[in-house]
Amino acid sequence: MSKSDRLSGTNSSSNPFNRVLERLQLEQLEEFIFCFNGKSAGISRIFGGQVIAQSFVAAQSTVSSDLHLHSLHAYFLRPGIMKKPITFNVDPVRDGKSFFTRTVKAIQNKEVIFTMTASFQKDEPNQYHHSIEMPKVPMPENLKDEIQMREENIDKVPKGLEDIFLKQREYAQKVVEWNDVFDPKKMLPIRNVWIKPNGDIPLDNTLNKAFLAYVSDAGLLAPGLYAHGLSYMSPDILMASLDHAMWFHKKDFIWNDWILYSTDSPFTGNSRNLGRGTFFTRDGEVIASVIQEGLLRIKKS
Repeated sequence: MSKSDRLSGTNSSSNPFNRVLERLQLEQLEEFIFCFNGKSAGISRIFGGQVIAQSFVAAQSTVSSDLHLHSLHAYFLRPGIMKKPITFNVDPVRDGKSFFTRTVKAIQNKEVIFTMTASFQKDEPNQYHHSIEMPKVPMPENLKDEIQMREENIDKVPKGLEDIFLKQREYAQKVVEWNDVFDPKKMLPIRNVWIKPNGDIPLDNTLNKAFLAYVSDAGLLAPGLYAHGLSYMSPDILMASLDHAMWFHKKDFIWNDWILYSTDSPFTGNSRNLGRGTFFTRDGEVIASVIQEGLLRIKKS
């Protein structure tokens, strides 16, 4: 039984949720060097959210437990190779009185595929506080989940892809503004989706934030495609994440309920697509903020 199976309270590592937890268990080779040699998430290349989350786990392992991640800024430099191990080199850039900085390089075949700078903070008095209002959307109990919506539109799923699009994922989704990826309509560049892990994350701040960072890379660029009646399944579309920034506003975060991922796209142009996102608790509390820019090209025939 793997460490992540023991943590999640289950004996099955075949569950997609459990596999995410396994990916967050890195081998420490030296004080500032870590390695992942397991099965990566993704199809033709490693899912960017996995490398973000793993880099955070590596960086967190080099600071004391009383420090909490408040921001990360990352760049995707090369596609991750699915069946190759990933080495994470952590640079302890600065240890200050209140803020500690770490830079992580993810390496495959002696090439850097990803870099991330993470900043950690000690607890400080909360002198000022405000947060934006959560969008007025239906609660998750009043929405169908993604698999139900897909089953009701099974005729739109290309033959051979049914298993991929109907199988349980590592998290459940209930999309407010449903736009079928196989038959996309032109819509406002806004996407609200309720998300919940398909399992119990251990009561560990690092794992909960890492899982949130993992999920933050999924669907963030979709609203920019809505504006043009496109989806990532549209023919002749070339997409790739370029950079990713995230700010954690809740110091202590345990993900045991539905949360709302509210996203929009203020701009597409010059072969780039910008996505913004905010995570809310169902009570309207802001958990984290995200911004990502991605490549968006129409392939030439």
